[in-house]
Amino acid sequence: MDSRPSVDEIVPHSYAPGFIVLSYLVSITGCWTTLELIHRKTSSRGYYNWYLLIAAAVVMGAVSVWCMHFIGNVATIMDQGQADMQIQYSPGFTVGSIFLPIFGLLVAFYSFSVSESVRISGIILGGFLTGAAICGMHYMGQIGIANYRTTYHWQYVMGSALIAGFASAAALGIFFYFQSTWTDSYLKRGLCAALLAISVSGMHWVATVGCTYRLKPGNTHVLAPISRKATAIVALCLSVGCCIVLMALALLRQRSRRLSADRAQQVVLACATFDQDGRLMVTPEGVLPSRKITNFYDYRSFDEVFDLKHPVFCWIFRASRCWKAIADYLPAIRMHLASTRYRSSRQRDPDITDGHQDFSITFKELFCMAANDLADSIGEPLENLGVLFGGIMRTGTQRSIPTWKLRNASSLNRLERGQSFIIQGRGQLLFLIRTVKAIESAHLQAAGHRFASILNVVDFLSRSMQVTREELLIQLELLRNHAKAERFLEPGVHLACFVLRPVLQQGFDVLVQKGLAYLLPTVHLSNVGLEHWQLEMIQSMDDWTVARCLSRLGGMSMSSAENEQQFACQLLKAIAALVEEVDRPFFQEARLVARPLHTPSNGSSGKDGQQGATVFAFRLITDIHQSHTIRTQNSYEFIPSKFFLAQQHAFRHCPDNSIFARKIHRELSAITQVTQDMNGPASHTRRHSIFRISTDPMSFESNRSRSSSPAWNHVLHRRTPVEEDEKKLVKASANTKGLGGIHIANELSVDVSESGAEQESRDFELRNLPMGLSTEVATGDGESVSFADELMRTTINERRRMREGSEAVGI
Repeated sequence: MDSRPSVDEIVPHSYAPGFIVLSYLVSITGCWTTLELIHRKTSSRGYYNWYLLIAAAVVMGAVSVWCMHFIGNVATIMDQGQADMQIQYSPGFTVGSIFLPIFGLLVAFYSFSVSESVRISGIILGGFLTGAAICGMHYMGQIGIANYRTTYHWQYVMGSALIAGFASAAALGIFFYFQSTWTDSYLKRGLCAALLAISVSGMHWVATVGCTYRLKPGNTHVLAPISRKATAIVALCLSVGCCIVLMALALLRQRSRRLSADRAQQVVLACATFDQDGRLMVTPEGVLPSRKITNFYDYRSFDEVFDLKHPVFCWIFRASRCWKAIADYLPAIRMHLASTRYRSSRQRDPDITDGHQDFSITFKELFCMAANDLADSIGEPLENLGVLFGGIMRTGTQRSIPTWKLRNASSLNRLERGQSFIIQGRGQLLFLIRTVKAIESAHLQAAGHRFASILNVVDFLSRSMQVTREELLIQLELLRNHAKAERFLEPGVHLACFVLRPVLQQGFDVLVQKGLAYLLPTVHLSNVGLEHWQLEMIQSMDDWTVARCLSRLGGMSMSSAENEQQFACQLLKAIAALVEEVDRPFFQEARLVARPLHTPSNGSSGKDGQQGATVFAFRLITDIHQSHTIRTQNSYEFIPSKFFLAQQHAFRHCPDNSIFARKIHRELSAITQVTQDMNGPASHTRRHSIFRISTDPMSFESNRSRSSSPAWNHVLHRRTPVEEDEKKLVKASANTKGLGGIHIANELSVDVSESGAEQESRDFELRNLPMGLSTEVATGDGESVSFADELMRTTINERRRMREGSEAVGI
């Protein structure tokens, strides 16, 4: 007896639980991959973001919806499993049904990304479009069934549509809310994917339960039908591909975390870019764009520390204001690093140390290359990358280094072998800072970066840098304030406090305003310039202590002429305000420098940084025995004097930037020549560096005794008023014969800063230069003398004069 159902008869069916579970797993895999791709979107514009948007729509449409549908249909067993009664599909509708959800989801995802903030209207629209795409694919796929005609109960149709719409809106709304607040962790994205998969699977099974299958006439004569096994195989292949993509994204995420952990122990250059609203630019993972400079700073002695007062830091601080002078020499710098084998050998094994290589010039080169690589990764030209922030942040402080990593790091053993030693344990982070306009921030977002509130990303950043949240929050606020336009004194006349704190074997620290380390503590005296008689009144108190000035002005306010009384009273109030501002007992002994000093001011000639403010300062050097007891208020801090002086020549519109750019030009020109010589026929005999700039006071003697190269290396030292071992790197020229001679310049330009007894150092001990070297010394390319230079010179000279006077009388 033939038990086959007749035409147009309802065919009974059942469901296989295993395939039901499999269909949901396929859907959740596609949804999770979709959300991971959307998570990396940064804007609604740009090729990068459109690529992610299209990829997310394809993954969800093809895997989460299409594959889930056909694997779910495999779970539908027709007529007790008879092979010839199972569902078959029409090729046209089956293939076409994959494109409908992709297009619908593309529009839905775009509606979510139009605005950075999550809006109820956007959630409703996006949920409606997503639900429509899911329902449309389901019913188009059902129409493609070749051997059955399907009918539906309207209650199930409505229920399935509501599930698709509301569940999709809830899942995507929650996800985009988490994303906008930077709280979309990997686990939360997985939970949102599970909810989104429920909208797909729930809609499918509710609609399937309310569906009846009637046998079509001519069932056995369908033209080239596609069996359910074939569609299941295609769906499973797409699902496996989606799993591979999801695993690749997870591996990339893990690699990024491991890279951040490694960089927390290295010397790294990061870019801190802020928009007009004070939001910070980060990668889609929520970390700062950064590049490694080096594994560690190669110290040459126990006294050397890479900090603000280090000559190399002062150099790179000023060089970041002259990127255009560096850009043309980047290929030569890269070749020079390759020729010295630093990147390929020295970085992997810190014990490989070239005795002829001065690490200071190597670090400068590595800094320039790291900045260039960072600019390339952001998609910006080097000159738009920003300027170096005046600070170094310690990273990796929340991570302990395993002892096995330190087994070869004995500094004593390295010194015994004549090698440089390594200060182990923590990394150092340097920041390039800038503020961009709205059009620039939009361009950066289109290129794959996001701007976020500091509070939203501080947790991500603190974990990647391995520092405390509180420490990083303070640092980021400081970076944001410095990234704004430079602030100077207001035009007019000001009283300043110039306090030097001796630091044993390290020179002096200067008291400055916290957060504005290039400004001294000041109070405003007058909005306009002083008249001649007013200037004479101030000059009559030259070298007086604060207490004596207050006493004198108090008496003048009672007995002098009316105009003198008014100015004396005004000056008295200003000095009293400065005393109260500094609020330190030692300040009463500070002495007045009655010479008017000029400093940059705000608003002069339409540009910040032009000369426009006049300063009279009280100078003081605290006693070295009580320096450790001096504590600053929240408004002030001490910074190294070397860095303070360097800042005075590195303002945005400072003419000294052009002079320093010419010095960079000459220095990097020498590197270009060195690189050409190293690539010449005799390069194998000169593999070590033949160009070095040393900061070692004994460099003349050590170079002459250690160097085996026919090329000569040398350095000239310029002593500053701070301490005798502070040097100025300059160039010299030589007439040499044979291989190895480097013609750097035709003239030696020396910028001399005199300070009393240090004038005897002007000859630079030229007798120690190598034989056969002819030089011509002349003054040129001299930078302007800032008010800080004058104050430093005056303060040091007065202290030296008093000390010499005391020794002369036998005290």
